[in-house]
Amino acid sequence: MNITTQFTNLVTISSPSGKEEEISHYLQKWLTNNKFVYKIDSVGNIYAKNNVKGIPLLLCAHMDTVQPGENIKPQAKKGIITSDGTTILGADNKAAIAAIMQAVENSQEQKPLEILFTVKEETGGGAEFFPFKWIQAKNALIFDSAKPLGGIILSSPHIVNFDIHIIGKAAHSSLPEKGINAFTPAFQMLSVLPVGMQSDNESTVNIGLIEGGTGINTVPDTIHIQGEVRSYNKKLFNQHVKNIKALLKETAKKWGVSYTLSLNGYCAGYTHKKQSKLISSISSILTSSNLSPVFHGKSGISDANVLNVNGIETVNLSDGVQNPHTTKEQISEKDLEKLSEIIKKCITQL
Repeated sequence: MNITTQFTNLVTISSPSGKEEEISHYLQKWLTNNKFVYKIDSVGNIYAKNNVKGIPLLLCAHMDTVQPGENIKPQAKKGIITSDGTTILGADNKAAIAAIMQAVENSQEQKPLEILFTVKEETGGGAEFFPFKWIQAKNALIFDSAKPLGGIILSSPHIVNFDIHIIGKAAHSSLPEKGINAFTPAFQMLSVLPVGMQSDNESTVNIGLIEGGTGINTVPDTIHIQGEVRSYNKKLFNQHVKNIKALLKETAKKWGVSYTLSLNGYCAGYTHKKQSKLISSISSILTSSNLSPVFHGKSGISDANVLNVNGIETVNLSDGVQNPHTTKEQISEKDLEKLSEIIKKCITQL
């Protein structure tokens, strides 16, 4: 089976986050046919290994997609694969899955190999719960960066979500003196809270959702604020979170309101050195594939964050996908073939 056929087979299997059962069964069958032994953890991640002795390389890809990702109808025109325009294509991350499958099938030289197919990468709740004691590999590769082939991701940010409730006292709007308007302190706090790119140029603070109030004739007693902090520097990350806590405490004291603050969804960042042995080896492989390695100092979150924080040196590489998470998502057949070639070389040379 050529890689275009393999890829189009994969994307026609609907697997939005939390609904990966069908593609999981498909991949389990493929693993068995290719002499891997596998097991599935409590949340649905598939871990597999071959029977070749030695320290293995780990390849990781996620099975889930964003929505609209059901009933995808792929089509290829002039070497470009797209959906029919009503859904995403699902190349994120099924281009990597197809390329891994093709590379394994075409590798004549047997090398120790582990594969991890994860669930819920797009939403969280997948790789975070994997029992990493199963893995023997010290190095891992992920192909989950929508950039032209040849890209090497050097760092990913620390990130956390914050959830704030500022609590005043409700009253009828005709008797405002009997209430405490929660909007006033909230808006004052927001007016002085730095948002967007911070002066350190390593961090961002974002307020994404604000809601509150129950009616136009009621003094609002609660306002709900949600946002995130992300930074490529752990020390700066902690400083920004600390600043939000201090500002919230100061505001509550000044205006006589109470508040709750919860932090959730924390994901640890990482930074790789360009001169590391693993990245140097990857660069050589890319060069031998007629690609010029391009180093990206900043990128988003992927399963690489989870693997790195669990002690597996994991590099995220570009996959050639364009316009991911949109109905204009696409990938070229040429890039699919090249991606498989790169993975095959990684299996045999790393």
